[in-house]
Amino acid sequence: MGGKMDTQDKIIATAIDMVGRQINLDFTVRELAEKANVNLASVNYYFRSKYNLFNEVEKYFVRQSHCIYEEMARLNAGPREKIKFWAIKTMEHIMEYPGIIYLIVTKLLHNRVKSTGIVDLIDTLECSITPLIEELTGISDDFTVSAKLMQLFSGVVAPVLFYYGAGRTFNIDLQNKKDREAYVESLIESIL
Repeated sequence: MGGKMDTQDKIIATAIDMVGRQINLDFTVRELAEKANVNLASVNYYFRSKYNLFNEVEKYFVRQSHCIYEEMARLNAGPREKIKFWAIKTMEHIMEYPGIIYLIVTKLLHNRVKSTGIVDLIDTLECSITPLIEELTGISDDFTVSAKLMQLFSGVVAPVLFYYGAGRTFNIDLQNKKDREAYVESLIESIL
């Protein structure tokens, strides 16, 4: 059993690297097998298709994102610090795996497929951040709170997409930790 898991894990880890870090959705299963150093038959045996591999990559990203929310929930801090923690960690996570956002956007736009992973992430975002926004602003109007949540989320995700998609971030160096933190401070300040 140990050997089987190793092969499966190797394949998934290679897919996460190719999609997430190299922003490559166009690889062939053969290329993946070569990179993972496993035979082609085992990739087909475990995953049957590249689409199934994409689902594994997405699941990995969703699990990692959940860890950020769990860490945030355990923080002994006020709502503002928790939101800042979430925003910075989420940006760093997306910057480590920019291709996964590309994969998710591609799936949403091209396949019109409801991605259960993303629906789950949005639910978690709402459950985790909404009470913090309400606590911080004193606003309880659902529409206003939801609008602020959407602005926050967009403000965290969009700059990373611009950076990797167009190489531009409006003169803010996202690779620089200080710039990233200053940006997040400014974002929270302007929305909340």
